[in-house]
Amino acid sequence: MPQLLLDPTPAHKHMSYDERVCSVCMGHRALCGVRPCPLVMRAKAIANIEQAVPGTSLEGSSPPSVFVGSYGYPKVLAGPLVPPVRGSETALMERPDLWLDKTLDQILALRFSLIRTKRPLPVDAAIDPPRLLAETQTMALSETPTASEATLLKRPQFTAIISSKTLPIGPSAPLHSFQLEDNPSVPKAVNRVTSDTDLKAVPGVMTLFREGISQQHLTRLFSVGLLGTKRTRKLVPTEWSITAVDDIIGRRLHREVLQYEWVSDIMLFVDHALGNTVAILMNPGPWEFEALECWLTGPRPHVISDYEYTHGRKEYAKAVVGAYYATRLPVLEYLSEQRRQASAIVFMEIDPKRWVPLGVWRFREIARRALSGSGKSFSTTEEAIEDLATHLRNPVASYLEKSIIYRSLGTQTRLTEFF
Repeated sequence: MPQLLLDPTPAHKHMSYDERVCSVCMGHRALCGVRPCPLVMRAKAIANIEQAVPGTSLEGSSPPSVFVGSYGYPKVLAGPLVPPVRGSETALMERPDLWLDKTLDQILALRFSLIRTKRPLPVDAAIDPPRLLAETQTMALSETPTASEATLLKRPQFTAIISSKTLPIGPSAPLHSFQLEDNPSVPKAVNRVTSDTDLKAVPGVMTLFREGISQQHLTRLFSVGLLGTKRTRKLVPTEWSITAVDDIIGRRLHREVLQYEWVSDIMLFVDHALGNTVAILMNPGPWEFEALECWLTGPRPHVISDYEYTHGRKEYAKAVVGAYYATRLPVLEYLSEQRRQASAIVFMEIDPKRWVPLGVWRFREIARRALSGSGKSFSTTEEAIEDLATHLRNPVASYLEKSIIYRSLGTQTRLTEFF
């Protein structure tokens, strides 16, 4: 049985190509002009799929992990992700909260050790699941790795899914059959909520969140159609489930936070990981939130923004998209724990040289780690902005020019001071 590849040697390390376009192309459009794609070739070298799975029989301990695609909706490709290795260490393959201090290649090695098995299914199959889906759902209930066996229709092929929304997905193969070899370890709260076919999805998510069920577990249950009333249960594409769970929890915490007094100090929280910087500026005042995102490309990097005022937003955040909800949630979690409300602005800066899109989880976890620290307090917003500028590579004025919420703070600072 092959070993987990945790310290791979990067392939094509010295190849000449422009890594700045990788986050746009994602291995599909050859925007850099180099063929074969260095990103895909590097990923293939890490996965080493020919050695890992030489035939059509796949045995291993799923973290557990499931992927539901969005292409072809309402008929989608869905199935469990299974590594060709056994043991409790496979749990790390589905624990992005433990990845912030790992290298990009280590993260890719973990994810590309998973084989995505897939079978076409209508999304409403979750109402009365066929055997294969029922077995996948049973696995999704577990909080620990579960030994399983899959029979594939053909050997896995390397078709990477490298997305700004989901965790990286590596080799895949059509699925013939799937069965668990062990009984899953299911938390009592998960068993209780998923068995209640009269409980709607939103209160189900919140009940499990309050019980301390991890966000990865919640997203998995939501995606495989194990939450909600009997006739409304559906398979939900993984990338949609991620944002849905962020938004469901965020909306409920938002209601709570509106009842609390304002924070007393101006606070700044900052953290860096995986080529990303997340800074959170909080000011005393009623709840407001804005997410500002900037990719460090070109002589004048472009800043995009989405925001909400006190009563939240009704429309989807179309500019910052999933990262908006992924960073709003940690801010609301923090304020809920502190029993306070604040006006919050999140600054996200991405280094294009760390060029593999890893999913919105990185912003969520970097924000959580930043907020787990003590932060810095300031007497004025101007002082906080001056400190913020030392953590960002793009001029802070370019963010402030774009920010709607900053203008509403009533500061007397002129933007020209930060050029």
